[in-house]
Amino acid sequence: MKKIICFLVFTAFLLPVGILFAQDKPQADIPKEILEKPFLYEVAKYLYRWYLDEIDIENIFAKENFTFKIHKLNPKLDPDDKSQYVEILIPDLKLCVTLKKSDYMIEELNVEVKSKGFKINNVSRYDKEFVIPADCTDVNINQKEMRDYLFKTRKNTEFPSPELYARIKAAFRKEFDEEVRKKVPEAAFKKDWVTFAAPLSPVSNEFWAFWENGKLLVRCSSDIELTDPAVWEHENLSFKIYDAYNQMVVSLGEAEGDNSFMTRDQIGRALYNCVVLGERIIVRQNAEEEKK
Repeated sequence: MKKIICFLVFTAFLLPVGILFAQDKPQADIPKEILEKPFLYEVAKYLYRWYLDEIDIENIFAKENFTFKIHKLNPKLDPDDKSQYVEILIPDLKLCVTLKKSDYMIEELNVEVKSKGFKINNVSRYDKEFVIPADCTDVNINQKEMRDYLFKTRKNTEFPSPELYARIKAAFRKEFDEEVRKKVPEAAFKKDWVTFAAPLSPVSNEFWAFWENGKLLVRCSSDIELTDPAVWEHENLSFKIYDAYNQMVVSLGEAEGDNSFMTRDQIGRALYNCVVLGERIIVRQNAEEEKK
């Protein structure tokens, strides 16, 4: 089986329809949707919530335009895999964002994995030695306009439907196997479960939650659209569980070679999205669910 890896309604008054082209002719094979201003705004919002620091914002204040450098990737895929990959480079932030539009079949389940649009697959920072590919198409957006948009929409949220919550909750419980339970005090499982769920993003197929009882951060992801009913019918969600109390380091260099750790900054961002922006969900011991 192929390995399954691994928010928001646009505010119309801020997102004029159209595409912002660079002065040079864009690559003919770059999907049109990637060049659309609303899509790039949502990519920026995702980065704003999950990756950017104060210094990142301060460094772009004086710039008139914010440049996205976009080019298509051509990784080697299986013959029947028609998935598309695109890379967005942001020189002002030294960020590289890889996006994927899935399009393949899981033969064992007879499930078609086909994304409605491109979703963020990976985000990384590059250093000054990195060479930006020459085939990039530049899309320039007014920096102040985009910054104002990020500020005005910083509290906008969209959450899973009740059906998707039920699907994630069922899969979530399965993840708490014997190995996980050994790491969490038994008393944590006997109390009402208190969980904080982070908002969804329209450019990401991931869902984050913080289980307060055990101080665990959980990342749920899928190649299938999380909002697609098909994701509720098959076991195709991928989970990563982090112990926010015991697996925190200031720098990943402290635990080099061990990807089970998160930095304090990463945990802080996740907790902000889950606890401050998110929804509080209480699952009573009698299995009745209450949201506050």
